[in-house]
Amino acid sequence: MTTLEKFVNILTLFTEGTHVMTVPEIAQHLHLPISTAYRYVSALKQAGLIEEATGTDVYSLGTKILELARAVPKKTLQQISISIMTQLANEAGESIILCGLRNHDGVCLEKVDGHHALRVSHRRGATIPLHAGASGKVLLAYLDESERDEIIDRIEFTKFSMTTITNRRKLKEELRRIRVQGYAESDGEVIRETYGIGAPILSQSGKTFAALSISAPTHRLAGKRREQTIKLVVTAARRITEGLLIQEVQ
Repeated sequence: MTTLEKFVNILTLFTEGTHVMTVPEIAQHLHLPISTAYRYVSALKQAGLIEEATGTDVYSLGTKILELARAVPKKTLQQISISIMTQLANEAGESIILCGLRNHDGVCLEKVDGHHALRVSHRRGATIPLHAGASGKVLLAYLDESERDEIIDRIEFTKFSMTTITNRRKLKEELRRIRVQGYAESDGEVIRETYGIGAPILSQSGKTFAALSISAPTHRLAGKRREQTIKLVVTAARRITEGLLIQEVQ
């Protein structure tokens, strides 16, 4: 191993399950003479990359590591989401969209198309209704009540189909139901003969950050297939939420 490789290998010995190590343990893991291990540990300690507990021969990662971690550029929502969206599209075979709120409007931020020839198409940057469709309803459902009511008061309640919600009272009832069950469904509310399932991506405070949803022709999301897809969407949205929260605390 080169000197640089040895330094890197020592640092990567410290994991979530192994917070502290002694020099003999480091030497054993890397098949180094103890004297050599001490020399490298001493250099890492001087650089602030590892620290020694006072009066012991036990070492842990140093505060300099935290400084370096803070310098790592944070990923955008789309960067965190795209691989999870792609996996979901592969598992479900349907189109996946990521939506967010922008100036009290819903907007499509990212999309991954399904593999079926017949699929529900979406366009990045397109606005979406908030009173109809799985994505829009999820975006509304987890807002603070005051912000939610302010947006609802501005909605025109355009009727896209026979299943579109067209009044405030029914919309508020639907949003309460979504918060209880943890996901939204749309049976042709925006586009006839299509079915949508959406789940929230939440901020650290539990407010809506974005919505992850899947859309498909209704006949492909029926029965057990629908139940399985709901689980997939909810799990994927939770993974994105966890990715955002991990980034927030770093």
